[in-house]
Amino acid sequence: MRKVALVDYGRLELQEDAPGITALEPGTVKIRVTACSICGSDIALFKGKRSLEEERYFGHEFSGVVVDAGAGANGIANGMRVASELSRTCGHCWNCRNGLPNYCRSMNDALLPGGFSEETLVLNTDEYSFISPIPNSIDDITAAILEPTNCAYHVARRANVKHGETVVVFGMGPMGLIAARIIKSMGVDTVIGVDNNKARVEKVRELGFVDVVDSSEANWENQVFEMIGSKGADVIIELTGVNAVLQSAFRIIRSGGRFVVGSVYHGFADQVELLPIMRKELTIVGAKGPYPHLKTDGASAALDVLVKLQDDLKKLITVYDYRDAHRAFEDMMSGAAIKPVIRFS
Repeated sequence: MRKVALVDYGRLELQEDAPGITALEPGTVKIRVTACSICGSDIALFKGKRSLEEERYFGHEFSGVVVDAGAGANGIANGMRVASELSRTCGHCWNCRNGLPNYCRSMNDALLPGGFSEETLVLNTDEYSFISPIPNSIDDITAAILEPTNCAYHVARRANVKHGETVVVFGMGPMGLIAARIIKSMGVDTVIGVDNNKARVEKVRELGFVDVVDSSEANWENQVFEMIGSKGADVIIELTGVNAVLQSAFRIIRSGGRFVVGSVYHGFADQVELLPIMRKELTIVGAKGPYPHLKTDGASAALDVLVKLQDDLKKLITVYDYRDAHRAFEDMMSGAAIKPVIRFS
């Protein structure tokens, strides 16, 4: 089978004849992967900020077709179109019982070898599943961003936004843009994006569904205050993973504001002044996705969001053939592409 393998930090290898999957692991299904999008955590692994020794999978944002449904748990059947997302957790482990179903199991247990491979195994049992069926109203390429849509929806839910509030989103990568678009769909009129990558800022302006400020400009904070008012933002969403951004966010947020951190940080914030947390009486919450956001009938709520907003969200995608995987990773890191999706078929 064809595979985009990360053989060492900074080294991708295109494997045309990687060993195929001949047998299912207990509780898994076999997926023929159609497309897989690149996540910021994939970039972190590529750069050596995450451990190759500790992670068993590579690529977790994918769509495909079930070729072996195993025991057929959760109604999954051969030939069914699916996409990756955390859709079912056990409900009785400590994490589930304490409101943290997103910590029920590790993705190391759920994916092998992951979505940057033409075939992958995915855990799908009565107690845990990392796939959802997708309807014909959404294509395979767009379905590959269901998992990040799930994560962005979790960020938006944690923000608890209300009509009439002002929201500033730091980081106009895919997570920031998807979260911003979801928040606007929740009735929030003023959503401002902030980013210092000029190529990305221009792309966001071309998209047109969220206002954006270039934080590399000297007066960028004044620009933000002109748009949200002198008191500051009701809600800050931090999705850059850059420690220095925290200090800027503390200046932008109003007293009594809510601060949602959906970033993965890799280091200590030595130079961040923490006094505003007390002085402004801030509420700071983390948002770690994916999360099993389900409707009352057990189907994916995040999938409904993606279907509803797909005309805008698919504009974030740039499609690459798997043979161009090196370029896809480079474009993600440079900002030339917002959400690269690698297509196998």
